Amino acid sequence: MSVAIHDAIDAPLEVPRLQRPSWWLSVALDALLAIGSYLAAYWLRFSAEEITTFLPSAWATMTIVVVAQLSVVALVRGYAPRPRVDWLVRVVGGVIFGTVAAGVLVAVIAGFEGVSRLAFVADAILLSTMAVGWRGVWVLRRRAQASVEILNQDFDLIDRAEEMTTVGSVIASLYSYRELLKNLVLKDLKLKYRGSVFGFLWSLANPLLMVVVYTIAFTFILRIRTAGFVYYLMLGQLAWTYFAGSALMSTGAIVDNGGLVKSVRFPRAILPIGAVLFNLVQYALTTAVILPAMMLWYRAAPAPSMLLFPVMLALQTLFSVGVALILATATAFFRDVRHLLEIALSVLFWTTPIVYRLSDVPEGLRLLILLSPMSPYVVGYQTMFFSREWPAASIWLVAATHALGAFVVGALLFLAFEDRFTEQV
Repeated sequence: MSVAIHDAIDAPLEVPRLQRPSWWLSVALDALLAIGSYLAAYWLRFSAEEITTFLPSAWATMTIVVVAQLSVVALVRGYAPRPRVDWLVRVVGGVIFGTVAAGVLVAVIAGFEGVSRLAFVADAILLSTMAVGWRGVWVLRRRAQASVEILNQDFDLIDRAEEMTTVGSVIASLYSYRELLKNLVLKDLKLKYRGSVFGFLWSLANPLLMVVVYTIAFTFILRIRTAGFVYYLMLGQLAWTYFAGSALMSTGAIVDNGGLVKSVRFPRAILPIGAVLFNLVQYALTTAVILPAMMLWYRAAPAPSMLLFPVMLALQTLFSVGVALILATATAFFRDVRHLLEIALSVLFWTTPIVYRLSDVPEGLRLLILLSPMSPYVVGYQTMFFSREWPAASIWLVAATHALGAFVVGALLFLAFEDRFTEQV
């Protein structure tokens, strides 16, 4: 009975034919997204004054770009029924190589006069994320429907464990296991401060010490005279610490809890999500103390833009959860992910405008820096609190794209491999 349900719902990594949209619908959706992402790339690349100059070239080359991208996706069989998660690699690879082919065709046919090369890079990133995103949502939705149909059949026995194989059921079960999730977060908090006299105050000691060190280093040694530069720096540093801590902890979410994974049936997603929430609690408590203190010290008056802080924080948390699910899954099969992550975080830190302003980046590289995973969130916080302005629509677009893309891919990979975790830990 359990085997029948398992086969019907989907074996690990296998995407049944039921979950695949028709090829013409896939092409139509990709075409619309390709048009939108190409225009969005130019919108991100140029200011409002410059866009009118480059928009005619974008319209003139759009057909070449869209046709090239869709053609290469079709050539690598991105629209064919593919088993496992092979479709994800084919779609992303097809978009990337299609964009490269489009660049070559544009150079040969029309030339790059008035055409932005960086817009091609942004287009490839945006279209890859959106193409994988809508396919992922489709797969998860159809998987949920298939699960309900199978479980509603007139079987004598039903394996309730199989009900946790879809995003909807996992979210419902996460709510059911909210006490476990809360206890896991509290356990990590208690373990971190167990035996210490000052407890949570140690979490405040590090950022406070950093404020002193940064003030001395940037004001008296490097002599950076930008008013409130340390305030600007700490806004990015605190957000980065939240993300980096979540990513590093998530690598051990499955492999370091092997006994729990093997002995108890519960939504495994609780473990990496718990790592993110643990760091979120620390970030929230630290920010609640450090941020008002720095605003008073640097005489930064409250502004209406600061009311959007919870929205940006929610997007960063969704992004962090997606990354945590990806890393937890990858580490369960490849232990070297932990070491690779440390190197990746070092690189990502310097591609994120924390110790420098995005406006100080050369214009030719500014778009690439904005597309770095953590950049839209850091820039968003700095704009809200330091500049006391509303974040630009481009920042919200990139932040939402990163968050939704990471979450969908993370959920797909985690659900696909979840049944194999007990074999790997």
